[in-house]
Amino acid sequence: MRLTVCLVVLLVSGAVATGGDRTITKVIKMLQEMVEKSKADGEKDVKLFAKFQCFCDSNQAEKTKAIEDSGNMITQLSAEIGELMGKNGVLSTENAELQMAMQDNEAARTTADSLRTKANEAFVAEEADLKAAIDSMDQAIDTLSAIGADQTAALLSLKGSASKKKAALLKLSTSAQEALSSALVFLPLKDRQTLTAFMQAPFTGEYQSQSGEIVGILKNMRDTFKSNLASAIATESSEADSHKKFTEVKEAEYKTAKETYEAKEKLLGENDESVGTKRVSKTSEEQSKADDEEFLAKLIKMCAAKKVEFEDRKMIRANEEAAIAQAITILNSDEAFDTFGATKAVTEGATGPAFLQVSKTGNSDSLRQRLAKKLARQAKATKSLKLARVAVSLEANNPFNKVVEELDSMIALIDKEEAEDHVQFDWCTSEREENQGVLDEKIANKEALEGQIVDLTDEIENAETGLLKQIADEDAKLAENRKAQADETEDRGLENVAYQANVKNLVAAQEILSKATKVLKKFYDWLHAKQGPHHYDKHDGKDSGSANGKRIPEASVEQLEDACSADPACAGFNTNGYLKMAIDPEEKWYDNPGGALYVKVYDSENPVLLQKKEDPEPPATFESEADSDGAYAGQTDKATDVVGMLEFIHEETVKEENAAHTDELNAQHAFEDTITDLKTQEAATLDTLADLKEQLAAKQKALEERTIDHKKVSAEAKTVSDYLLKIKGGCDFIVDNIEMRDSSRTTEKASLETAKEELFATPAYKAAKAEEEKAAFGACADKCYGMEETPECKACIEGVSVVGYCSTHLDTPGCDQYAGQEPEEAPAV
Repeated sequence: MRLTVCLVVLLVSGAVATGGDRTITKVIKMLQEMVEKSKADGEKDVKLFAKFQCFCDSNQAEKTKAIEDSGNMITQLSAEIGELMGKNGVLSTENAELQMAMQDNEAARTTADSLRTKANEAFVAEEADLKAAIDSMDQAIDTLSAIGADQTAALLSLKGSASKKKAALLKLSTSAQEALSSALVFLPLKDRQTLTAFMQAPFTGEYQSQSGEIVGILKNMRDTFKSNLASAIATESSEADSHKKFTEVKEAEYKTAKETYEAKEKLLGENDESVGTKRVSKTSEEQSKADDEEFLAKLIKMCAAKKVEFEDRKMIRANEEAAIAQAITILNSDEAFDTFGATKAVTEGATGPAFLQVSKTGNSDSLRQRLAKKLARQAKATKSLKLARVAVSLEANNPFNKVVEELDSMIALIDKEEAEDHVQFDWCTSEREENQGVLDEKIANKEALEGQIVDLTDEIENAETGLLKQIADEDAKLAENRKAQADETEDRGLENVAYQANVKNLVAAQEILSKATKVLKKFYDWLHAKQGPHHYDKHDGKDSGSANGKRIPEASVEQLEDACSADPACAGFNTNGYLKMAIDPEEKWYDNPGGALYVKVYDSENPVLLQKKEDPEPPATFESEADSDGAYAGQTDKATDVVGMLEFIHEETVKEENAAHTDELNAQHAFEDTITDLKTQEAATLDTLADLKEQLAAKQKALEERTIDHKKVSAEAKTVSDYLLKIKGGCDFIVDNIEMRDSSRTTEKASLETAKEELFATPAYKAAKAEEEKAAFGACADKCYGMEETPECKACIEGVSVVGYCSTHLDTPGCDQYAGQEPEEAPAV
C-alpha cells in the first residue's frame, strides 16, 4: 500500500515537473544524508558495542565461574588435607597399637616356647626314670622268680649235700640283693620296708617262699610305672600338639598384624605425599583465584565505563537525529511547499528548480489541478489507493461524470467492504468461541487421558520401578547384586592404581618443568643483571652495613660504577670503595657523614622473570586504536615466550593433577555410594511376586481402555484444531485490523464525499453537467433543455405533434393553448 501511494504521488508530482533540484532541496538532501550517516554510525556502534558487551559478558561469566571453581577447589583441598591428616592420625594410632600387639605376640610365643622346652625336658627325665624303674622291677621280679624256682628244686633233692646247697643259696642271695636294691628306690615307704626286711632275712635251709609276696609288690609297682609312662607320653604328645597349634595361630596373627602394619605405613607415606601435593595445589589455586578476582574487578569497571560511554553516544545521536528529522519535517511540510513555491531564493539557484515542483505554465493551477493535489496529499496521509486513483483520474483530465461515477462506486465499494468485514468479524468471533470451547474440552480430556496413560505406562514399564522390571528382576537380583559389588570393587582397584601412576607421573612432570624454568630464569636473571639498562641512585650521607664485597681503594665514582656494572652480583657501592653484593632495606641504613651510597637501579624489569598478570584485553571499540610500544627483541623475547609456556604447562599439569585428585575422590565416593546401594538392594522381596502380577494384570487392562479413549478424543480434537487453523489466517487479519480498516474507510469516505461536494460546486462541473444533460435530449435539445415539462418537449420526445400529444394529455401544463386544433394543423415536429 505504501509503495503504491508513493508511486502515485510521484506520478502526480512528475506530471507538473519541469526541472531538477532547487536550493532548499539540496539542503533537505544534505539533512537526509546526515540522518543516514548517523543511523549507519549508530548501527556500527551497536555492532561494536554488542561485540564488546559479548566480551564483557563471556569473560565475566568465565572469571566468575573460575573464581567459584577455585573457591570450591580450595575448600575441597582444605577438606581433603584435613581428612588426610585425620586419617594419618588414626593410622598412626592404629600402627602403634599394632606394634604393641606384635610385641605381645612375640613375648607370648617366647614364653610358650620356654615353657614347652621345660615341660619336654621334664618329660624326658621322667620317661627315663620310669623306664629305669620298670627295668629294675623286671630284673628284680626275674631274680626273685629264679630264687623261688631254685628253692623248689632244692626241696625236691633232699639227698644232696648240705654244703653244696648252702653255697648255691648264698650265691643267689647276692644276685637278688643287687636286683632288689635297684628296685628299692622306686617303692613306697611301706613296700620299701617289707622289701628291706626280706632282703635282710638270713637264707637258711628252711627258707620259705616269702618272695611271692615281694614279687606281687614289684609287679604292682611295675604296672603302675608302665601306666604312668603311658600317661606321661600321652600328655607330652597332647601338650606338643597344643603348643604347635598355639604357635601357628600366634604366627598367623603376627603375620597379619605385620602385613597390616606395613600396609598402613605405606598408606601413611602416600597420604603424606598427597598432603604435600594438595598444599601446593591449594597455594596455586589461591593465587589463581586472587588473579581472577583482580581481573574481574578491572573488567567490571572497564565494562561499566564503556556502557556509560555507549549510552551517552546513543543519547546524543538520538537527539541529533530527532533535531534533523524535525528540520526536514518543517522544510518538507505542505505549508513550506506552498511557501517555497513562491520564494525565488529557495526555488532558483545554482542547483536548478526545486524538488517541490509546480507548473510553469504562467497561469495559476486550475480547480481540477488543485483538487487533484489535495486528493494526492490525502491519499499519501491516509495511504488510500482509492483517493490516489481519483487524483490520477482528475490529473488525466477524465470527464467529470466519469470521476463522479468512480467516486460513487468507490463509496459503495467501501460500504460493501465494511459490511463484509463486520459479517466476517462476527462470524469469526462466534465460530472461534464455539469451536475453541469444544477444542479446549477435547484437549482437557486428551491431556487427562495422556496423564493417566503416562502414569499407567510408567507403573508398568518404568526401567527402575515398573511392574515388569520388578517381576523380571526379583529372581536374579541377589546374584546380580553380588556380582556388581565384586565388579565395582575390582574396577575401583584398577582405577586407583591408574590414579596413583598418573599422579606420580604428573608430580614428576611438575618437577621437570620447575627445574627447566628455574634454569632459564636463573640464566636470564644473570643476563639481565649483566646487560640490563640501569643507573645508580645516589644517597648522600648514607651507607648499607652488610654484604660488602670487593674494595677498590682510591677509585673514582666512575670507576666504581664501571666495576659494579661489570659484576652482575653487584647491587651498588659506597664512596669508601666497597662494592655491595646486597643492599639492606632503607630503614636499616645508617648515617655516613661525608660519604654516599650508590644503589644500582634497573630501568626495566627482567621480561623473562616478570610475573605477568592477566589484564582484560577487550576487542577494539568505536574509536580505540591498537597501540604498540615496541616489543623487546632478541633471545630474551623468545625466552619470555618459552618461560611463559613452561609456566603455563606447569600450571596445566597442576590443574590436571588437581582434576585427577578430584576425579579420584569423586570416584571413591561414587564407589562407596554404589556399594552402599548394592548392599541395601540385597534385601530381596520374593513374597511380593504374586501381588505384583495381580497388579500388572489390572494396570494393563486399564491402560488398554485409556489408550482406546485417547485415540478417539485425539482424532476429534485434531478435526476441530484443523478447522480453527484453516480459518486462522483470515480471522486473525480481520480481528486485528477491523478497527483500523473502519477508521481508514471513514476517512476515505469523508474525503471522497468532500471531493464530490467540491466537484459539484465547480462551474466547470455544472457546465459539463448541463452539456451532458442537453446532449441527452438529442434532436429535442432546443425544445427540452431547461423546459422538460413543456408539451413541446414531451411531444418531441414521443415523436408526435404537440396537438396530438396534448389531445391525449390535457392535464399537461401548456396544452390548453392547443385545445380545439386538429392534429393536421399542428406544426410538424
